[in-house]
Amino acid sequence: MSFPPPGPPPPPYYGPPGWHPPPPHHKPNHPYPHQPPGQLSGHGPIPYPYYVPGAVMMPVPIMPHPPEGQPTYITNIIYQGESSNQQTSEVQISESEGDFNWVPSTATTASSLAGKAVIGGHEGWDGSPLWVIRAWHNGDQIPGKLSVRHNAASVMYNGKEIPVQNIEVLCAKPDNLRWVPSSNGSVPPSAIPGGKTSSGETLYVGRARHQLSITPGKVHPSHKACYIGFGGAEVAHTLYDVLCRIS
Repeated sequence: MSFPPPGPPPPPYYGPPGWHPPPPHHKPNHPYPHQPPGQLSGHGPIPYPYYVPGAVMMPVPIMPHPPEGQPTYITNIIYQGESSNQQTSEVQISESEGDFNWVPSTATTASSLAGKAVIGGHEGWDGSPLWVIRAWHNGDQIPGKLSVRHNAASVMYNGKEIPVQNIEVLCAKPDNLRWVPSSNGSVPPSAIPGGKTSSGETLYVGRARHQLSITPGKVHPSHKACYIGFGGAEVAHTLYDVLCRIS
């Protein structure tokens, strides 16, 4: 003999149109009639009642917002390896107007110098141009980069990439300058000074390839390297290009 399980009665059952639950006094030999194997809904009357569950609500996590005031770095993500051009390449300037000079600006307003600014390279992740700039930090005047598409400028100092707002953009005639390959802190005689340290050492405008980018930075002769900013860090390269005058 079968007995109902202990506990409260089961929830109500809902069957197809025309189906009615058995009367209370009727007690079948089994809790549910036998269903032939393979019997599916729509292939004949359903031989026993079934329960239709309601909708289930699942919680959706909400990601926290990043803390305010945290700097955003323009970062390249695909590794290509360290290398340098073996031939000189022309500076990318679309407008030939005036001698080369450093033009005071800011990271958010420098786009007005488009067509005059020296393009030192490009981002690896989106191909956007990187301009040659310089800025002051802790007594050093340091060459660096400006991502004009993203209004983000930075220089390198003491192992870190430092975001800056007040900058000077290098503008020049394209026929006046060339990028010349160099290495290990050396610079050609016609290299363009880009700044100086607080102790008076001259820093030169350089660029290096890093993870599919070509990124402008500073050549520090006494350190025998060219430093670029990448992902918040100061990255040293011994193979690089130096921006030079055409003699």
